[in-house]
Amino acid sequence: MRACIPLLPVLLLSLLVPVEAAARQDDEAEKRIVAVLRFDNNTGDEQYEHLGRALSSMTISDLSVIERIQLVERERLEELLAELDLQQSAYADPSSAQSVGMIIGAEYVVAGAFVSVEPEMRLDTRIDRVETSEIVTTAQVRGEREALFDLQQRLADELIAGFELVLTEEERERLRAQQEANRIDDLDTFMAFSQALCLVDYGAYGDALEALQEVQRAAPGSQIVRLTANSLRDRAGDEARSRLESEARSRLGGLLGRNRAPAPTPRPAAC
Repeated sequence: MRACIPLLPVLLLSLLVPVEAAARQDDEAEKRIVAVLRFDNNTGDEQYEHLGRALSSMTISDLSVIERIQLVERERLEELLAELDLQQSAYADPSSAQSVGMIIGAEYVVAGAFVSVEPEMRLDTRIDRVETSEIVTTAQVRGEREALFDLQQRLADELIAGFELVLTEEERERLRAQQEANRIDDLDTFMAFSQALCLVDYGAYGDALEALQEVQRAAPGSQIVRLTANSLRDRAGDEARSRLESEARSRLGGLLGRNRAPAPTPRPAAC
């Protein structure tokens, strides 16, 4: 005699599967694809020249824990900016920000700038909707220059509100935990992190890793510094092996009278 299979659980399962699939599709459709560009240095002070890299990196890391926001990788953006050779500040010129957003496939572009009037610093941001070219919102935070990390945290909160997202309590807890995990309190250390990111962007991975190790000693608890350093180890190793192989070939060529040893790769002048 054949076993009788209960119909109700089967029917319920057949109903639930499409509902769950639809829920996943809704979640994916709701995601905002966001590009956070390097912040512009409007201080007129060259010592802050690379600070915008760290500010964008921190902001991307903070927002990455909100699952309804999909962030474009910072290094991918830097490569694009280098290819486009943008002469005009993306913050000052919305059309530049829109061009980047269209090419990268982002729905929103965050452009920012910072101004320093001792002892304060002000961070300004603008969110552009790429499809319509409209400015969705602007945000500004101001405070003590030495408390730059806290200013950046406040700015992340302002940006989330600009994306018209109401965070759940769980999302807020994740955001706060991420921000605390990334914490760099000392301004000089923050700027050293920025310098290291400049070396990354110019492909000087060995120098960047060495610089990041110094930053780690100053901010041993910072997750973003540790993860950035870890991501560079393989690239720095490949760079070192390639340099050694090149030097070995040159020495062999020199013994044979074919060529001279190459000059060591200089540190990027821009950093």
